[in-house]
Amino acid sequence: MGNNFHAVNAKIGVLKKGIFNDDDYNKLLSFSKREDVINYLKNNPIYKDQIQEYEENSPRNRYAMEFMIHKTETEIFRKLEHFLFGEDKMLVEAMLTRYEFEDIKIILRSIVENEKINLAKETLMYGTSNHVNYDKLSKCDNIHQALDILKGTIYRRALLSLADEDVLRLHFHVEMNLDSLYFIAVKKATEKLSKSSQEILNSYYSTVIDTINLQWIIRAKRFYNLSNEEIYNYTLRFGKYIKGDFLKSLVYSENGQEIMDKLKGTKLESLLRNNEEGKIISYRNIQGYIYNSQLKKLKSYQNTISTFLKFIIQVLIQNENMTRIAEAQKYSLSKEETRKYLISTH
Repeated sequence: MGNNFHAVNAKIGVLKKGIFNDDDYNKLLSFSKREDVINYLKNNPIYKDQIQEYEENSPRNRYAMEFMIHKTETEIFRKLEHFLFGEDKMLVEAMLTRYEFEDIKIILRSIVENEKINLAKETLMYGTSNHVNYDKLSKCDNIHQALDILKGTIYRRALLSLADEDVLRLHFHVEMNLDSLYFIAVKKATEKLSKSSQEILNSYYSTVIDTINLQWIIRAKRFYNLSNEEIYNYTLRFGKYIKGDFLKSLVYSENGQEIMDKLKGTKLESLLRNNEEGKIISYRNIQGYIYNSQLKKLKSYQNTISTFLKFIIQVLIQNENMTRIAEAQKYSLSKEETRKYLISTH
């Protein structure tokens, strides 16, 4: 039963009508007010369920639109989860851990800053099956009480010995440890799936890991005073191309320029387009690379996990573009200027 994707593919067929085409983007880019964007989304099957809540919260919360956009992602996972069974359903639970940690960061910051938050309206996964009791965590008087609660969860290793100032800054080692936990959880869930689903998911996630490792190595060499051994210890070991000796070679490069030289002629070279001396890689380049190397080869409406993954990637890219459009409106950027910052899906 867990290998039958006809039901989830049918549901995706309905939701997929909400994926933007060129006409949608042209209209969204022509709007100067967020209210116009929201009105345009009211009949979109991806966003319509969250619009009412947005309209209730937006006068009091300047981040309401961004929250609504990310909330649609967790809600889509939950909707599609109902049409999956067995180990396929467990994969969705693993994929949702990334959103759960975003909630935990919000709760921890509220404790440090001594601010009360509305869990139902300010966290993405409140009221669902979580690894952490949100209510109990939010009632902690200080960070040490909160860490005692988190010691009994899957996040223990990433948050070990965190101090108040670390929560506010969320040091790179916490983010890297959490990335590691997330991919390990997804990898374990993937190993229990059918061979065809394993191949599809491993191809996608190993590609994502390549981009994370490359970003990390460049960031570490530019901003952190770490030894090559420390940098290597934080890398993820199951990338698609950046692994084994090549991974070590990049880590032990002298600088960003040497990293760029080693990437020339590889499939990863496009990531560093418009990048001077191996500086920070743009998110737009990363998502464009993932889209072009993965999404276009995923087949729709086959009895595999391919349709599910393809749709999730499309939603993530679309939501990132929505966030960028919202940011552009804040700064009154022109339609042409805004378009330059969007992740291309062509």
